[in-house]
Amino acid sequence: MESIFGGNDPNVNTDTGEKEPSSETLTQMKAGANWFYWIAGLSLVNSAIFAFGGQVSFIAGLAVTQIIDAFADGMSGGNSLSAVKIIALVMDFIVFILFALIGYYANKAINAVFIGGMVLYIIDGLVWLLLDSFLAFGFHIFALIMIFRGFMASREIARIRSHNQMVRDGK
Repeated sequence: MESIFGGNDPNVNTDTGEKEPSSETLTQMKAGANWFYWIAGLSLVNSAIFAFGGQVSFIAGLAVTQIIDAFADGMSGGNSLSAVKIIALVMDFIVFILFALIGYYANKAINAVFIGGMVLYIIDGLVWLLLDSFLAFGFHIFALIMIFRGFMASREIARIRSHNQMVRDGK
């Protein structure tokens, strides 16, 4: 296939007509998808800080885990590792696993996973906004922009895969 500049397009296999996503597109998709790993990891760190009685947290973490931890702390009367806090940590770990899985499948350019992850993170950001935590809300907006850029690259990869499937099917 010819590129718009007159030479062969390096992303097209001239024998089969199949296209390959550019390295920039793949990098952009992975960069967006990896944000879900960061969100999961920093939320887990926040939960560990909570478990050991710390009073600080990362703004990149999830509001939902912070709320779970705050309720557990209130219900346990501030006691160290009570049954309520252990249940809260298990719930936090489930949220961590969910976001880690979103990161894993988003890295495979599955657009529905990107969308689902963004919706969950938007809801979480709105919780921060309701709690008047504008810094955390602002960080959520920034992260969502980066994730959205990865999603757009994922859409391009899906378009190329669809094209390649049509080429293989002879359509």
